[in-house]
Amino acid sequence: MNQQPKNKRKEWLKRYIPAEILGTSTALIGAWIAFAHTHSYITATASGWIGEGLGFYSYFVVVELIYNSKKYVSHSLIKRTSLAISAASTNLLIEFMPAELLDNFLIRPFAMYSAPHYIHPYPIGFLVGKFSADIIFYALAIIGYETRKRLLNR
Repeated sequence: MNQQPKNKRKEWLKRYIPAEILGTSTALIGAWIAFAHTHSYITATASGWIGEGLGFYSYFVVVELIYNSKKYVSHSLIKRTSLAISAASTNLLIEFMPAELLDNFLIRPFAMYSAPHYIHPYPIGFLVGKFSADIIFYALAIIGYETRKRLLNR
């Protein structure tokens, strides 16, 4: 069943916006604190990168665990927990692994390190770099999400 492009965009926005808000907040807070204490672009980039990952994936881990634990409610607590963790892990790996590999090891560090050198003040430059990297990340993540849905519907 194919959805209209407008409905797809709404679905993707509903899925990714809460995680993006949380990830962006934790990235900016981490980078800003690190830069204020060290005045090091590298330290701030690393702190923002880690903060963003923690904020972003915390959201998805919680959502996936809640959703999957509801699917297995008829099982004992231990079995339900292990099934929910297994399903959530598989789902998130399919959706995000390709995007993360390219994003984390190439695009995002370069963008978040480079942009603040040219765009000031630091938080604005950092956000420009972060959002630039997000464009590529979400294109890949959406492909993973749609692939995951097709695999689960079989």
